[in-house]
Parts: sequence; structure tokens; C-alpha cells
Amino acid sequence: MTENTINNLKHIAIIMDGNRRWATERNLPKIMGHSEGAKNVNRIIKLAQDRNIEYITIWALSTENLKERNEEELKHLFSLFEKLADDLDSSEKNNLRILNIGDITKLPPTTQAKLTTIAKKTETHTGLTLVLAINYGGRDEITRAIRKIVEDKITTEEITEELITKYLDTAKIPDPEMIIRTGGDQRLSGYLPWQSTYAEIYFTPIKWPAFSEKDLDEAIDWFEQQKRNRGK
Repeated sequence: MTENTINNLKHIAIIMDGNRRWATERNLPKIMGHSEGAKNVNRIIKLAQDRNIEYITIWALSTENLKERNEEELKHLFSLFEKLADDLDSSEKNNLRILNIGDITKLPPTTQAKLTTIAKKTETHTGLTLVLAINYGGRDEITRAIRKIVEDKITTEEITEELITKYLDTAKIPDPEMIIRTGGDQRLSGYLPWQSTYAEIYFTPIKWPAFSEKDLDEAIDWFEQQKRNRGK
């Protein structure tokens, strides 16, 4: 991998799919797949830092997941989110900045508090920005943005793409250049629909708990081989 490769890719967004199937294949409880997937987040963050990636956005829970998953699984996921926040809080030397996107007001109060606190504590950090997409859905994000625009009494003449972008959850960060989906499915499922317009989409059959540093390097190398015209 060349230094030029590192400099050309600033923001990777990841759909961490395949946790439950990974566990089922090993005759483990499905929630163990989420536990192993959470451990993998730390490994991928470390590699992204080594590769000088500036932003990593991970989709940890969709709006549909929150509605459809059973109570036991959701409780386990909430505990993993809280542990992640605690781990990040106890290792401030990594200089990570944490941002939350999605409607976290629908999460348990303790989970909300931990996610909000870690984002506040790291807001001045200058290292890798880790964006946690929790209870996130693209349609929900755009719907909430439109509501805010209406509440602010923005006139139709004032509405532009730039203005809408400022009302999205991701207003503080650049659009991703690449989206990675693990687990084999080849769809975005409502992930960052506005922001992904010019993103390169990388699908891999490897399930998230097994997605290694080598696999991320291969994805970055693939990205560098793509011709990015951006409408030109």
C-alpha cells in the first residue's frame, strides 16, 4: 500500500453485517456474534488509525433492528454500546473523537447518557473520528431533517442541497468515499442514502466478526483501483 493510497481515502463507512450468522455457523448463541463483532470494532479502529484514515462510521443498530429484534438481543446490544463507551472513555490517549448519528433518544436512558457523555468529552480531540450510527436509518434521518427545516420556518427559496446537508446527522463530517458491507448481502439497506451518492461500494462475503485487518487493507486497495469521476 502506498502513501498516496492512505492520503486519498479519508472516510470509510461500514455496515457490520453477519454477526448472528457467524455465531450460528459455530453453534453459538446469536448474541455471541454481536460480542465478537464488538471486539472487532477495536481492531479495525486501530488499523484505520495506522492507515491515517480520518473518519470511520459504523452502523451498529438500524431503526428497523430496534423495532424488530427481541428484547434479549437488544439488551445485549445496549450493554455492548455502553461497554464501548466506557472503553473509549478509559483510553483517552488514543485521541479519538466520538460522534453519534441516529435517534439515540429511543435508547435506554443509561445508554443515551454514556453515548452523549463520550461524545461531549471527546469533541475537541483531533485524532480519528469514530461515528456511531445507532438507531440510524436513512429515511428516518431525512425525515427528521425535514421536520427541523419546517420548525425553523425555512422558505422554499432557501432550500438547497447545501442547506439540507446542514440539517442531517452527519453535518459535521464529510461524505464517505467508500462504504463496506460485510456478510454477503449486496444492498445499502438505507445506510447513508444522501451521503453515499459518490461512495464506492465494497461488498464482501466475510462476516463482520471475521473481517480482519488484512481484509480492510484489501478493501482500501480495491478502492484505489476505482475510477472516481464524480459526474465528470
